[in-house]
Amino acid sequence: MDTLLNILNAISALLKAGDLMPDFTSPRGIFCAIAWVATLLALGLFVLSLFADADTDGDVGSDADVGNGDTGFFSVRALVGFLLGFGWGGFVSIQTTPSVLVAVLVGFGVGAVMFVIVAGMMKFIYSLKSDGTLKHESLVGLTGTVYVTVPPHGEPGGQVQIAHPSQLLTIAAVQEGDTALPAQTRVEVVKATTYLVTVRPL
Repeated sequence: MDTLLNILNAISALLKAGDLMPDFTSPRGIFCAIAWVATLLALGLFVLSLFADADTDGDVGSDADVGNGDTGFFSVRALVGFLLGFGWGGFVSIQTTPSVLVAVLVGFGVGAVMFVIVAGMMKFIYSLKSDGTLKHESLVGLTGTVYVTVPPHGEPGGQVQIAHPSQLLTIAAVQEGDTALPAQTRVEVVKATTYLVTVRPL
């Protein structure tokens, strides 16, 4: 506990030394508070996006990550970008001019630029993700290799590796034959649904 308090006191001292301590008693402090809140929100969104990307890596046929509410012009990230620009732009401006109106206008200007940049970037990124989303129907007709023995009669537990043009997939597989397909058997996909393919031996 003492260590945490010492760290917080050190951070507080650094903020005061750099005149970066937020407060609500002056225009400078208000701009600073907005800037720090927006910075923390941006960091939080960044961390969440890392976990979200990790959860969706390797998904087949999942369209849920497209159109998730953050692709529009008025997205959360774009609004946070505006607050970042407004807070820090106004904070820097108020240091050099006594006019609050000028600082507000500068903040709005920088915020608007940040808003447009972030919104455009998010729209571009999600358009790439949409274009690159693997549709399970595209797996039908492709050939691959059994990775984990595929049991007979549609029983679960098997896996195959399929060299899709966009990536190498390892996906759950079943088959309708009477004999198990051992590892390294060449197979063809005859049916595909999300996260599961039906194969036949070649």
